[in-house]
Amino acid sequence: MKAPSKQPRAPSQSDFPLSSEIDRAFKTALDRRIFSGASLLLGTSEKILHQECWGLTKSDGIPIDTGTRFDLASLTKPLVTTILCMQAINAGQLRLDDCLASFFPAGFTPPDKRSITVRQLLNHCSGLPAYLPFYRKLIEVPDSERRAQVLQWILQTELHSPPGERSIYSDLGFLALGMILEAVLDGRLDRLSHRLIFAPLAIDELEFICLNPSSDPTVAPNILHKLESSIAATEWCRWRQRLLQGEVHDENAYCLDGVAPHAGLFGTARGVYSLLSCLWRAYLRKSREVLLPSDLLETFWARQNLAEGSSWALGFDTPNKEGSSAGRYFSCNTVGHLGFTGTSFWMDLEQEIVIVLLTNRVYPTRDNDKIKGFRPLIHDLAMKAFYEFSKE
Repeated sequence: MKAPSKQPRAPSQSDFPLSSEIDRAFKTALDRRIFSGASLLLGTSEKILHQECWGLTKSDGIPIDTGTRFDLASLTKPLVTTILCMQAINAGQLRLDDCLASFFPAGFTPPDKRSITVRQLLNHCSGLPAYLPFYRKLIEVPDSERRAQVLQWILQTELHSPPGERSIYSDLGFLALGMILEAVLDGRLDRLSHRLIFAPLAIDELEFICLNPSSDPTVAPNILHKLESSIAATEWCRWRQRLLQGEVHDENAYCLDGVAPHAGLFGTARGVYSLLSCLWRAYLRKSREVLLPSDLLETFWARQNLAEGSSWALGFDTPNKEGSSAGRYFSCNTVGHLGFTGTSFWMDLEQEIVIVLLTNRVYPTRDNDKIKGFRPLIHDLAMKAFYEFSKE
């Protein structure tokens, strides 16, 4: 199916029906235990068109509703770390082509990593590996020393390839970038994201769940544990020996008090949409600059082509032509991201449609990859519904 060439009119939330086929697909997914619960939101840059929820927070939990928070996992990368990076650049505190050697004392950064740039970290072509289980040793390090210890381990890690040569989606690269931002912006990510992003936009449905507030006297007591039942459960963690509900799924992030550059953000579909729509309106020059100027967003949302075959923009992904989780109908002018726990968003800047899909596909185990087939199916069905309605 080819996307229509003309811009569809934007329907209101009340008159935009999701097809019965979509409802059946979600109910089938629940029967197949792809997840225990899900929240789907469609919107334009101006408003939510439709939001619907299915399932329970866990097998014996409460029904998912629009206020249910999900562990957003790697959506933390674009929604917090990348936005803070853009803000630092906009304020003149950072440049895309600053290299690691410019942030750390001489001798601290090994020669093979000194030329790695902020741009390469954002574009996942720094040469750093995708992942290492730092948590196994990090849990034994005193809380106050863990962030510095992780950075030291990253800088000691052997590169998979020279910087800029290959695209390797890397948690390690974003961990390093986050440590740089915390130093440049003088604060921990949870405080920075609240002060610089969420509070200015009056978004109260996105936040980190700090697992050890006492480690930092400036962090308010963690009220979210009182809301544990309204948070979608994730995995029965073999390492922690408990079901995770209201604490971050990612083990490395857990050891950083739940506040990390690559994972740790919790939120609702509406919260994700609210942040994306603010950025989107700035990109379209439809509103006054709140967080970022349109030209900087244009730079970050453009596919960079730094490494051959890479689909990455800066901190955001773009759909592959074949086999994308976004399905078949998003245009090439689309940005988005996936989260390991079963979360995602795709925002088509040309057709003016965003789809936020939040699930807990790692409940009760991460050994469940059925979401890979479900994501493109749902995106295709939702886009078809959008096209059909736009013709009326």
